[in-house]
Amino acid sequence: MSVDKAPMQTQPRTVPSAARPWLRMLEALAWGAFFACALAFLGARYWLLPNIERYREDIVDAVSRSVGLKVTAGRIEAAWHGLRPRLLFTEVRLFDRDGREALVLPAVEGVVAWRSLLYQELALHSLAISGSRLTLRRDPQGAIYVAGMKLARAEGDGGFTDWVLAQSEIEIRNAEIDWLDEQRGAPPLQLTALNFRLRNDGDTHAFGLSARPPRELGSGLDLRAELVGRSVTEPGAWNGRVFAELGYTDLAGWHAWFDYPVDVRKGQGALRMWTTLGQGRVTRATADVALTDVAAQLASDLPLLEVSAVRGRLHGRLTAQGYEFGVRQLALAAARGPAMQSTSFRATWQRGEGQRAQRGSVAADQIELAPLAHLVEFVPIPAGLRQMLLELAPQGNLFDVRFDWTGELPQAAKFNARARFGGLAMNAWRTIPGFAGLSGSLEASEAKGTLQLASAQAELDLPRVFPEPRIALATLNGEVQWERREPAALLVRIPSLSFANADLAGTAFGSYLYTGTGPGVIDLSAQLTRADGRRTAKYLPLSSILGSVTREWLAGAILGGQASDVRFRLKGDLREFPFADASKGQFQVAARVRGAVLDYASGWPRIEGIDGDLLFERDKMAIVGRTGRILGATISNVRVGIPNLLAEHALLSINGQAEGPSAEFLAYIQRSPVRRMIDGFTDGIRADGRGRLQLKLELPLDDLAKSRIAGDYGFAANRITVDARLPPVERASGQVHFTEAALSLNEVRGQLFGGPVAISGGTAPQGGVAIVARGEATVPGMSALFEHPWRTRLSGSAPYAATVAVGGAGTQITFESSLRGVASELPPPLAKSAAEPLPLRLEIFPGTDRDRITLALGSVVAADFHRLRQGDSMLLLRGGLVLNPSAGEAPRVPERRGFMIHGALPALDLDRWRPLLRAGGGGGASSFDLRLGTLDVLGKRLNKVTAHGSSDDAGWSANVNSTELAGDLVYRAEGRGTLAARLTHFTVPDASPGAGALAPGASALPESAAAGELPAVDLVAESFSHRRIRFGRVEVAARHDGPNWRIDRIAMVNPEGALSGKGLWRTGSASSTAFELKLESSDVGKLLERLGHAGRVSGGKGTLEGRLEWSGDPMMLNFPSLAGQLSLHAESAQFPHIEAGLGRILSLVSLNLSEATARGYAFDAVSGAFTVTRGVAHTEDLKIRSSAAEVTMKGDIDLARESQNLQVRVVPSVRRGVTTIATIVNPAIALGVAVGQAVLKDPFGQIFSAEYAVSGSWSDPKVERTDVPPPDTTDPAFRN
Repeated sequence: MSVDKAPMQTQPRTVPSAARPWLRMLEALAWGAFFACALAFLGARYWLLPNIERYREDIVDAVSRSVGLKVTAGRIEAAWHGLRPRLLFTEVRLFDRDGREALVLPAVEGVVAWRSLLYQELALHSLAISGSRLTLRRDPQGAIYVAGMKLARAEGDGGFTDWVLAQSEIEIRNAEIDWLDEQRGAPPLQLTALNFRLRNDGDTHAFGLSARPPRELGSGLDLRAELVGRSVTEPGAWNGRVFAELGYTDLAGWHAWFDYPVDVRKGQGALRMWTTLGQGRVTRATADVALTDVAAQLASDLPLLEVSAVRGRLHGRLTAQGYEFGVRQLALAAARGPAMQSTSFRATWQRGEGQRAQRGSVAADQIELAPLAHLVEFVPIPAGLRQMLLELAPQGNLFDVRFDWTGELPQAAKFNARARFGGLAMNAWRTIPGFAGLSGSLEASEAKGTLQLASAQAELDLPRVFPEPRIALATLNGEVQWERREPAALLVRIPSLSFANADLAGTAFGSYLYTGTGPGVIDLSAQLTRADGRRTAKYLPLSSILGSVTREWLAGAILGGQASDVRFRLKGDLREFPFADASKGQFQVAARVRGAVLDYASGWPRIEGIDGDLLFERDKMAIVGRTGRILGATISNVRVGIPNLLAEHALLSINGQAEGPSAEFLAYIQRSPVRRMIDGFTDGIRADGRGRLQLKLELPLDDLAKSRIAGDYGFAANRITVDARLPPVERASGQVHFTEAALSLNEVRGQLFGGPVAISGGTAPQGGVAIVARGEATVPGMSALFEHPWRTRLSGSAPYAATVAVGGAGTQITFESSLRGVASELPPPLAKSAAEPLPLRLEIFPGTDRDRITLALGSVVAADFHRLRQGDSMLLLRGGLVLNPSAGEAPRVPERRGFMIHGALPALDLDRWRPLLRAGGGGGASSFDLRLGTLDVLGKRLNKVTAHGSSDDAGWSANVNSTELAGDLVYRAEGRGTLAARLTHFTVPDASPGAGALAPGASALPESAAAGELPAVDLVAESFSHRRIRFGRVEVAARHDGPNWRIDRIAMVNPEGALSGKGLWRTGSASSTAFELKLESSDVGKLLERLGHAGRVSGGKGTLEGRLEWSGDPMMLNFPSLAGQLSLHAESAQFPHIEAGLGRILSLVSLNLSEATARGYAFDAVSGAFTVTRGVAHTEDLKIRSSAAEVTMKGDIDLARESQNLQVRVVPSVRRGVTTIATIVNPAIALGVAVGQAVLKDPFGQIFSAEYAVSGSWSDPKVERTDVPPPDTTDPAFRN
């Protein structure tokens, strides 16, 4: 079945009948226009242009009408330029309006634009003028004349100039111009080699001009511009850009014809300038300069700036309210002042108008302040800012600078500032302190700011705080914030600040509020870790702050010493300083002093070597000295105080006790005002022996005659002569009590600490008790004072001298003994026999719930313990111990719970001390800082050890430096422990003397380690040595794997090779070690030399890998049990000495080939596999291949005995020699021999092969030939 479809028909579009006539007419016009243009073009092409001379007068007249001046031409030639006609005029002459000849142009070439037909006047597509000479002149009224023709005829009529701007392109080639500027009164300026091109596109004009000025002005001139303007009669409507470039030029020389943006007096160099015009005036300018010997005045009210050299870019822009100015990569050397290195910055300023204040900004990547500060008086900036900068005299470098302000600087300005700085310095200004050498960053506004400091070698200038205002600081780090609360109020916050110099070091934080009146309100806390007492006067505030009497006394009294842990607290309105009323504020300075010298009052012996605490609190001052010296006597528990620093009659009080020769105490009385107070009562007394003085003085600083004194002097075993007429008192024990008016003596005897004792004591009218005891003490009797697990290792008794002083400062017990009679079983340095003396000094400061014990044990140990009572026992909280202390050296006690050990010893056996240290108890973190001559640890001895670190319940960490190793060690006790070591060098130490010599096959590690108690190890040693062999960089990573010790990684790297591997150490009674190793070497000879086998091989590279096992630990290779497999491959090497080792063997079996000589034996490759059993390596396929021979070995090599039993086969390679001889005889024979050699694999070499048996030691091998030697080729029978 099919369906027929009718074809689709397209209906044609019909045009309305009314439009058809119009279409036919348009079609006719189009064809008519086409034929008219074609006829015109053909007529011009074949009739008009060839006959152009006939129309010369008409053409010249058209040119004259277009230019507006009379023009004549000598000849006219015509041609085509594309589709445009081109006219060439010769001898063109232009006449001015008076009919005088003004300009002669040798040749003018013009391309006529077709729009000339449209506008019925001459329009040029391009105009080119060659070889012309023009004279340009500006009259006194500013009118410009070209060849005597004025460019603008009348107001609103641009005339010739506008005609020039109406042409598409004008070009002038190789012209000369004379410029006469009558308006400026400048001399004539001649420009030669001038080339000029102008392109016009409507109101857009672009031109370029290059010319050569007179030699004295410069080397060249290049001027370009892109401008937009309708007519020269409307100069205020022109916009665009102008570029000018001068090569070497004399800036001042151009000044006669050109006005610079600033007054340039002199200068030479190169200059490029970009200028932007807006509405007929310069709105933006950029200049690249490279000038020398420049003098310029940047503003009429500024002095002349003289610069030796300047290089960089300057740019500026006029804005509606002000200007922008900046420089980029500007380097400047002023004639006077510091040079400025390359820098970039940008500044803007806007004048104030009406309600709007003036504003400005400065931004820079880097600014050198010293050169800029020198230039500030020459630069046009606001006068207030200039004056401020001159007073501040800033120096240093600023980075990433941004400063914006609004208003008159400096008082009423609003600003935002941000910068980083280095080496920053400025003078103190108003209430702002000065500084020098600061580094850090700054963010600030008129309301608040933040200063981050990270400075070295800095200075602070504080003229409102200190008489010597400049404080030098080696470091100054921290943050300072400030905020203005009210127009006159300023809040300064110091979140953190650290500082240090040769005199002091510390930190500070707090705040200060200046309210606009008075000195302000402060809340400041500071802490000094050290301070030099000799410089006290320098750091005392002004008398207006501290008080004149107090400041004068402090400056004269504190003459020396060092302070540590100085704590400063100042809080409150400074008008109430020093806050005698506690409700109005707080003032406190607390410090620990050491070695201080106090000249407390004129006429009194000064106290030296004071170790104690200094406290200023509110209007009071106190010095509490634990030890010190007066004359030859040692004093302790000294208290020096002024109860009221601001009192009109300040009173100085001194309390303390001293120990020393009795004669020195008598001398003290003789040399002090006490002698006068007691009317010379002690003048005749003489004493031999030692004693202790308890002293109290009250000294009115303004009237020392009214001083009061009270003292108790206790002595024992003295020889005292009260009067020369009386015999001396031997072994005298007793007490002397004295005041400013009287003396008294008392005597007591008794028993104490398990032995006899003599005691004296009494009470002074001012209060306080002093008791002195001497006797014989036993170790059990001292248990109340020394309750420690180590006490069980002490026995015997010893004489002692003890003092108990009870007073306002609390109770103090001092115990001294030579310990002769006491035996110690502690390890050195505390081991001693009963007969050996070991001076002991023990001080106890008991309290209600805690006490403190200080101990000095000869020159071996000094300690300081702080204990807390728990029930009936005392728990050690904090403590410090110093070994082998120097004179005056005190233990370092940590601030938190723990114990610190530091000092030096000639030797220390840590293996003996470890059980005792664990049994000693105590808790909290511990630290150590030790210097040891030798250290025995884990059965090894380290020499010249310096170690510092810390430990806690989780383990310990240390930095160790010794002859054998140096680096960081960290031990974590979790599980069986983990030891991580990062060492710069590590030499396996020798066994400590106590460890004894190792038996064959014995473990090289201590017993505990051999039992599987070694920790996991993560070791990296940059330089590892063992038995004087420097292996290079070594890495070891090992861990526990059940009862075994698994070595996950062992690596050795040096310039000659690299070893990598892993292994397993099976611990226990049947200890064994297994390793998988791979050794790769890029220079086998040097690697063997590093390993102690110099001269065995020269050069070569190779690989040795395999698996080895032996009985014992990894540190001792046991040859009798050594087993495993090894494979060897080496190539391109030489045995340099054939008199020993494998080289010796080769020399004996090499058939005296030339390669095996005294110079060595070179080989191409060595390869083979070994099976090791009980220290004997067996091989079946050791091959040595060289150009001379191929050597095959099989047999055994005894690694322990360094001997061998080998079968050696030597196949010389004579292939090349035979072929060479055959070639000489007959080339055909040579070809046959070469083919035979290749096919039969060196049959000649096989003929001369030999077999040997090699035995004996490596150094003296025995070689015997085991095969039949080849026939003698010299035998005539062989030849036949």
